[in-house]
Amino acid sequence: MKHLITSALVILSLAGCSSATAPLRQSASPTEYSGGDTDNQSTSIYWLTERVDSPESSSDNVTFKDKSWYQSYYTWSDQQIREVTRKGERVSRSGELVPFQMTLRFSRAGEAVYQRLRQNGKVIPMRDEQINEIKQQASELVVKAKSQQEQGLELIQGHWRQGVFTTCEGKSFSDMEFKNQLPSVIIDRLVDEDNFAVFVGGYKSKKVVVNQLLILKNGSEDCIERPVLHS
Repeated sequence: MKHLITSALVILSLAGCSSATAPLRQSASPTEYSGGDTDNQSTSIYWLTERVDSPESSSDNVTFKDKSWYQSYYTWSDQQIREVTRKGERVSRSGELVPFQMTLRFSRAGEAVYQRLRQNGKVIPMRDEQINEIKQQASELVVKAKSQQEQGLELIQGHWRQGVFTTCEGKSFSDMEFKNQLPSVIIDRLVDEDNFAVFVGGYKSKKVVVNQLLILKNGSEDCIERPVLHS
């Protein structure tokens, strides 16, 4: 009898701890991360929100060299991806860009319990390898965002006009340091033209440090906002 009572008390204690964890997590202040990367095929910008070292939501904005693109919004619970909503444009077999929208929902065990992919107005079933690839993308986003934050890096975007860089938050800098040598044509653009720039970098004293240039567009472009999509 004593053994049964002890076991019951342990179970109740664990249940109490579990039920108390959720309110503590919700009351904790969120931690925001942002970053990005680029290669010969694509340019990615991403955002991450965590509470108590556990991802809560994340987003990405990905553009490809072939003009296709997508934006995603991911929700998490207990370190597990629970829902992915994505929209964008893909290149069809005929070479045209066609719109698509996708929603995935996962169980606590990580199984896809709901899927819906609509492409160019038609509902298309998703293959297991597609679903696994999206789960992998979600996990890699968290790892990359936290890794860049640990290096003191973040996503910075703003406008370069007449030798002054003004961030989308309204901070102005006349001194910029580039960690990697830029081609002379890009340096000439920064000197002579108005540009919208997006890069991964940081702030050092009274200057901005550019570690990796992601986007450089001539003229006044709108700042890129974090996607928040709903299914």
